[in-house]
Amino acid sequence: MRQLEDFMNRLTDMDGGWWPFVFLRPPKNREISSVILLKMTGFFGPLTGLVGLLTLLFHKGFQAVTLQAVCFFIPFGCLLFYVIYKFTFAYFWNRRARRLNFSAKQN
Repeated sequence: MRQLEDFMNRLTDMDGGWWPFVFLRPPKNREISSVILLKMTGFFGPLTGLVGLLTLLFHKGFQAVTLQAVCFFIPFGCLLFYVIYKFTFAYFWNRRARRLNFSAKQN
């Protein structure tokens, strides 16, 4: 489990994964709370929905990208980002943050 945690945290430590929203990344010893994740979702969620719309565009063409599709994909992208991030990257980030905080208290 620790190897997976280290791998996931190496990914989240890279600036490229946060670009252009690097300012949203908390310090390594601070947990990603639901509030922080909601703030992140406000930026990354619509981008996730946009990827869905672009996929629809490339597979079905311009006529498939309707207002109804936009009204579906953007909120769905936000929900998808929140849930996936919460149970993957944020989970491992928080394990590390708790460990770092515990180590700091011991010293």
